[in-house]
Parts: sequence; structure tokens; C-alpha cells
Amino acid sequence: MVTYFGSSEHGLDDKGRLVLPSRILDEVPKSQWKFHLTAGLDRCLLLHDSEGFRELVDRIGRAVAGSRAHRTLCRRFLGHSEAVVPDGNRRIRIPDPLLKYAGLAASQPVVLVGTGRVVEIWSAAHLDASLAEASPEEETLFATLVGSTKPSMPAVES
Repeated sequence: MVTYFGSSEHGLDDKGRLVLPSRILDEVPKSQWKFHLTAGLDRCLLLHDSEGFRELVDRIGRAVAGSRAHRTLCRRFLGHSEAVVPDGNRRIRIPDPLLKYAGLAASQPVVLVGTGRVVEIWSAAHLDASLAEASPEEETLFATLVGSTKPSMPAVES
């Protein structure tokens, strides 16, 4: 299973194409260079490799079918997904509806953020707003993930 991490700024060309950096493409065998772009919940785009996209589709398929939340998730993640294959110059074209959704535009910078199974594609302004301050939910989640710890005390010399 591939794990993506780190962040870097890149530019979209005048046709809305993005050169995928080596830190992403080198994680996936060239024979498997088929990715899927989807709309993320935070006004960013999510770039999934094929295996990760299949996992997402399987998980969404196991949700409570017919519920309003399920229909909305299907529309957001599946109805707004596009398969993309890097060209000979390692570029993918981001379709116009996805550019608009994420507040991106041709010839503008984007920020790529590896978050484990996916790479997020952000406008710098949306990312800055998202990271401005940790929410109470984020604080609680972090605490549950790392466990409660006591402040370290300096060692007392005898």
C-alpha cells in the first residue's frame, strides 16, 4: 500500500495541467499510472491511485444505501470523479468543474499535501484557512490518537 506525505507548491499550466512530482509518481509503478481525482470535503481535490480509489468506492458502497448522507457522498466523491493518466511529461489535466470546485485556475499555484492514502490538491488560500487554527474536534482526535501524556519533569539529580 502506498503512503503519500509531505507538501510542496506547484503551478498549473495555462491548460489546467499539473506536473506530478517524483515523490508521488515514484511510489506507483508506471504500469499503474492511472489516478482518480475527486472533490474533497474541504474544498480541495483528492488524488487517489487506482488501489486507493477502489478502496474508497468499496467503503462508500458499504454505507447505508439510500440515506441522504449516502446519496450526497456518492454525488461528491463518485459523481465528481475523473480518471486521469499522466502524459509523457508527467502531467495530468484537472477538469474545469473540479478546478472551479477547489477555487483553482489555470496558470495559478497549487499546493500538494500527502495525507496517507491520498494527495490533496489545494489553492494556497483555502489551505491556509483550513490550517489557521485547530478545531476542538481536531484537538480531541489528536489526543485520542497519541494518548494522554503527562508533562515531562526534569530529572532530579541526587
